[in-house]
Amino acid sequence: MAKFVFNDGKVFSGGYNLSDHITSVNLEITAEELDATTINNNGFRSKLGGLKDSSISMDGFFEAGSEKPDALLGASIGNELIVTTVPDAGVGNTAYFMKSRLFSYSMFGTIGEIAPFSISKSQSSDKVVQGKVEIDSDLTATGASSGIQLGAVGASEKIYAAIHCYGVSGTSTPTVTFVLQSDDNASFTSPTDQITFTDITAIGADFQSLAGSITDDYWRLSYTISGTTPSFSIHATIGIE
Repeated sequence: MAKFVFNDGKVFSGGYNLSDHITSVNLEITAEELDATTINNNGFRSKLGGLKDSSISMDGFFEAGSEKPDALLGASIGNELIVTTVPDAGVGNTAYFMKSRLFSYSMFGTIGEIAPFSISKSQSSDKVVQGKVEIDSDLTATGASSGIQLGAVGASEKIYAAIHCYGVSGTSTPTVTFVLQSDDNASFTSPTDQITFTDITAIGADFQSLAGSITDDYWRLSYTISGTTPSFSIHATIGIE
């Protein structure tokens, strides 16, 4: 990815697309700095990386009501939320996703100005994953994403996927079921099902992983949709760590 102006990003938290409300987002990935200096280090310190952690903070404009930021954030203090940040929106672009827990939510500000909010989340389990956007669209019929060559999954690695559903419409219980598939070619002539996700019937998010080794290097999400005039607003990212 070349240098770019940060003006077309996206942020998803649980079953909400916060992109139209966020004014800034900062993802921080850290490791504890441990001093391993001994008496024979020739006067220089020796250091090791300890436990890793990640956190994400966001600022935005406050709004209350159905499917507005306060509807999610106000009821989620201490709860685990799947969060995905995309610095440059679009399928195939880099994204970061993780399981996070919301620990701080503040709102309102100075009189005469647009009411703000600010949130802070920390990694709750597993790790922050760097991946690629696989789906960013409304889905209305059974199909599959175009797929991407992420690479094979080594014995010490996992394949991860995060799916955000931030809009559902239709009748007769509209349902979408995702399956993460792999293959050894871009045409997916003989795909292998690797992860089957829980059926989605309402807004929400899911985070799944599978350990290697997996020699296939092409990956995609297939989906089966049922219901009457169903439509699902989906953002999905996959990555290997």
